[in-house]
Amino acid sequence: MRMHYEAQVAVIRRQMGDLESVRLNLGLSQRKMAQLLMVDPSAWTRWTRQGDEAPPHIWRALQWFSVLQEKIPGLTPQYFINQSPQVLHQKALQELDQERQKRREEMASLHQKIEHVSNERDALQKALQLDLQNELHGEVAKLKKDLNFHKKMSIVILSLSIAWAAVLLVWKFA
Repeated sequence: MRMHYEAQVAVIRRQMGDLESVRLNLGLSQRKMAQLLMVDPSAWTRWTRQGDEAPPHIWRALQWFSVLQEKIPGLTPQYFINQSPQVLHQKALQELDQERQKRREEMASLHQKIEHVSNERDALQKALQLDLQNELHGEVAKLKKDLNFHKKMSIVILSLSIAWAAVLLVWKFA
C-alpha cells in the first residue's frame, strides 16, 4: 500500500507543485497553512526542508481543497481556519445567494437590452420600408409623368405627320 500511496503522491505533486508552491499559491503563511491542514507548524517546517516528505494524506487533503475551490467559487482557506464551520457555511451560502441574485439581475438586464435592440431593429425596418415605399412612389410618379410627356409628344408627332402627309398630297395633286 505504501508504494501505491507514494505513487499517488508523485502524481499529485506533479499536478500541484511542491508544498511551498501550494502554500504561496494559496497566499498563506506557514502558520496558517499548518492550521488549514490541522498539523503542528513544526511539521510543516520539517516537510518543507529537503529530504523530508509530507504524509500522503496531507497531499490528498491539498488535492481535495484544490477541487473544492474549483467547485465552490469564493471558497478561501479562512473558511476552514478562522471561524466555526457553521458560521462560515452560512456565510458561504449567503454569498452564493447574493451571487445568484446578481446573475439573475444581470440576465434580466440583458433580456431588457435584447428586447430594446429588437424593438429598435423593428422600428428601423419599418422606417426603411417606408423610405423604400416613398422612393418607389416617387419613381412611379416620375415614370407616369415621363409617360404622359411621351404620349403628348407622340400625338404631336402624329399630328405633324398627318399634316405633312396632307401637304404632300395637296402639292402632288396641285
